[in-house]
Amino acid sequence: MQGLQVTNGQYSGGAVGWLTPFAVLCGIGLCLGYALLGACWLAKKCEAEVRDVAHRQIPVLALGVLAFLVLVFAYALAENLPILHRWIERPYLFVFPAIGAVAAIVLALSILRHNDHWPFYMVALIFVSAFGTLALSFWPYMIPSVITVNEAAAPQSSLWFMFWGCGLIVFPLMLLYTVVSYTVFRGKVGGTAGYGH
Repeated sequence: MQGLQVTNGQYSGGAVGWLTPFAVLCGIGLCLGYALLGACWLAKKCEAEVRDVAHRQIPVLALGVLAFLVLVFAYALAENLPILHRWIERPYLFVFPAIGAVAAIVLALSILRHNDHWPFYMVALIFVSAFGTLALSFWPYMIPSVITVNEAAAPQSSLWFMFWGCGLIVFPLMLLYTVVSYTVFRGKVGGTAGYGH
């Protein structure tokens, strides 16, 4: 978000030029987010003691992640005035934060009710809304104010190869594998009995 030092199209920030307090904060926030996703997954898929431990960790991790997201959003608007103006001029950009806020409310209600099913999906939706907010905030830049999406894109021939090879062959196979694996491992893990339905 803070950008990188680029001179004549080449990175010039040195070995640790990218390492800023904000970058460290984002790394910590990402670790908290993945820990929250993992705890929600364990609550969804396990029973007994593992589920109970996950339920105890979810509220703490959720508060940490939501505090981090609010802090990053406020920092981005305060530090990068072009982004602030973009949000003021285009109110439809608030769609992703609104989706994240609704998901956070549903997450809070499901935590209070010790629901095993909904927290994982709500945290995943919060992640999607956070990344959507980030992408819309900096569009069309890949590296803020330095390199646009078009400048960062591979040559047209490489993009066509990826589309035909990965997009039409590999990606559908990955989706099929995911569906099959979720079908096989549906239900909860219960002691020595394995997966139940």
